[in-house]
Amino acid sequence: MLTTTLKFQYQKIRENLITFWLIVVTGLAVLYVGYRHGSMLQATSYLFVMWLFSFLIDLYALKRPAKNDFPVREPKRETMYFFLCVCGAILFLFLRFSLDWQNLKPLLRLSVASLLVFLYPIVLAIIFLLLKYKPKDLGFRLQGLLLVVPVIAISFITNRIVSPENLTWDIVVAESGGVLGAILSGFILAGLSEEFFRVVGQTRLGALTRNFGTGWFITTIIWALMHAPKWYGESHDITEALLSSVRIIPIGLMWGYLTHRTKSILPSVIVHGTNVWGLQNF
Repeated sequence: MLTTTLKFQYQKIRENLITFWLIVVTGLAVLYVGYRHGSMLQATSYLFVMWLFSFLIDLYALKRPAKNDFPVREPKRETMYFFLCVCGAILFLFLRFSLDWQNLKPLLRLSVASLLVFLYPIVLAIIFLLLKYKPKDLGFRLQGLLLVVPVIAISFITNRIVSPENLTWDIVVAESGGVLGAILSGFILAGLSEEFFRVVGQTRLGALTRNFGTGWFITTIIWALMHAPKWYGESHDITEALLSSVRIIPIGLMWGYLTHRTKSILPSVIVHGTNVWGLQNF
């Protein structure tokens, strides 16, 4: 089965050479970030673990192939809705982290805050429900959950060995106001909202371009760059904000691939929601 999985991955590389080379370039960029920050061991371990997860995901999916897929009825129209919501989210992020938020007039702050319905993608969910998509069509299926255990365990063990000082659990709890807040922030605000955004984007763009790899990579790039306004607002260093966005692309690709191969959003929501190990933080 191990040989079969490697052959499967090799075949997929041959079928998606452009996507493969984009991933290679991304990997080299991540190594540059590691070198720049004096964290080459962590950067190398991070990339290796992301590939290992892709191998485990394929190993599982070849043994237990999902019998369903994500239906896409109108690729052009649904992709347009996706990008409209992306624009709304980016507008919120730009205004939120470029304005003096604390001294902003209450009415203006409320107006900006109303755009949160695009960031946590409430509007996107409403649109697809109005288009008569059922939750299961959007990935809410109880399958692929066995993969959650090795992914979480390997992430924790690797980070514990390579960079124990970057474990972010205490930081997450402190910023969220306690364990309950950390769970809400991890699973709902981060895991559920971001993975829903991802599954809609990569399936619609994949259907539009007739190539899953293209939709998968473009959606992950968009998701990663949407973090840049926050990081720029904190550091006022555009270079570091962009490099930080590059740094999270591999883990975003892994989450998206997990959803694609299991045909369920739930494994990636759980893995994303428990991503408090900080392996990608360097």
